[in-house]
Amino acid sequence: MATTINEIIRDSLELIKAEHLNLTPDNYSKIFCKVAKQKGVIVEDCQKVDKYVKKLDPNIVADLKRFNISSIDELLSFFVAKLNRANEGDATKMVNALVTLSKRVLQAISLLHDSKATNLANASIERLDFHQNLQSIDLVKEKWFDFISNYDDSYLKKLDAYGNVNKDDLENTVRDVLKILAKDNSVEIYKSLAPLIIASLVPSIASGMNDELANISHELRNSPESLGSQGLQKEIKHLIHKRIELDKAEVQKKVSSLDKILDEINKKILDLINSSNLSHEQVKVIKADLQSINFSQDSFESVHIKLLHIASSLESETKSLSEKMINNQETITKLQNRIGKLESALLVAKQEVKEDYLTHVATKRALADELARVEDAYNRYKIDYTLCFIDIDHFKMVNDTYGHEAGDVILSTVGKILRKYIRQVDFVGRYGGEEFLVILPSVELSQGIHFAEKIRAIVEQFKFLYKNERISVTVSCGVAQRSVYKSSDETVSGADAFLYKAKEAGRNRVLPIL
Repeated sequence: MATTINEIIRDSLELIKAEHLNLTPDNYSKIFCKVAKQKGVIVEDCQKVDKYVKKLDPNIVADLKRFNISSIDELLSFFVAKLNRANEGDATKMVNALVTLSKRVLQAISLLHDSKATNLANASIERLDFHQNLQSIDLVKEKWFDFISNYDDSYLKKLDAYGNVNKDDLENTVRDVLKILAKDNSVEIYKSLAPLIIASLVPSIASGMNDELANISHELRNSPESLGSQGLQKEIKHLIHKRIELDKAEVQKKVSSLDKILDEINKKILDLINSSNLSHEQVKVIKADLQSINFSQDSFESVHIKLLHIASSLESETKSLSEKMINNQETITKLQNRIGKLESALLVAKQEVKEDYLTHVATKRALADELARVEDAYNRYKIDYTLCFIDIDHFKMVNDTYGHEAGDVILSTVGKILRKYIRQVDFVGRYGGEEFLVILPSVELSQGIHFAEKIRAIVEQFKFLYKNERISVTVSCGVAQRSVYKSSDETVSGADAFLYKAKEAGRNRVLPIL
């Protein structure tokens, strides 16, 4: 039996070392019981958890199994958490808060360029104390959110001008920069530039200087370092200028002769559009003829002949496209009417929703209700309010460049920023597309402009992340105070007009200016 215990002790120590665990009493006890169970040895201290669990209520035992508890300390921690929990809903809130916190931590760590800091942070995450309450978790979560908002590593981009630098680790960054500073790579630069210079010189449309281009290309291939001489640089500039002039003359000559044929084809196509008498099969033949022309490979004479053939086909072929279009017009009209009704029904359904599903701010319908409420307070009790229109700049460009999913991430984040920085009495909603409207009760124009400027600066400094790629985002704002206008509608129009002027003035600004 003593030999078996010694084997369990030895195997436990080896397993702790293999799993890179700290040799603490808790870790040793857990591993020791695990190894003893594998070897079929019954140790009384390892059976305490099972002994106490058997005495518990079946409902508690079922809840206990989900946590894989293997020690007395973990069992006690479970009971403490069970007793401290006010209701079952808190458990779900705690899980959601921890998930969000983990995302914030991981996002922040991905911005750091120090491998030791990254490893330390990962180790800290693994050891998060699950005794934390919801308030402390939310506080830490907001701290990480502020960290991501204000973190700026754009200075590292300045290193790109010097070569390939590994910016994921500070030690490697310094090492790469020192290598670049100590290396004389002028010869390598000439070797890299020589093929580019050759490619820029040939082929030429005009054939009158092919011999000159061949000679200088041969010299660059054999002696790329000659690029450093002023004589060769002057000769290359002269050849490039000469080649451009010859190519222009050659192209102008060929294009002018094609213009007449293209004019004739254009007239025939106009006649075709006006008459709409060309049959489907005849259109297919002409289309095939056009697709058969290869302007990059066919000679000028070949293109000339093919265009003449197409012109003849257009002139001789005529009959019957408009009849089918007329017959199908009624069907098209019915489909358009149905689509219009479906779109109207969808719009009504969307307006019924009080909270925008993407940004979690109010919908336009809810905005209208709140605006009516503050307008009623203004008319009855003269409680003034200010409106602030906020629009994301170049949002269509973001969608076109990164995709609509990236656009949704940006809209959601801007909505979160607005919800975070408004007061409890304020009201924010999505007015439409990438445009938000904030209602600020009991706020004068100057205070409203100050609020809009604050939001503009926060969004400009915020680092929007999408698939590890950072996207720069700015907003434009227009502000209007109710007491300056005759009605709430005119106030909305006034704020919208200032927003439009802010965009015309270059975007990323707030109007009016105090």
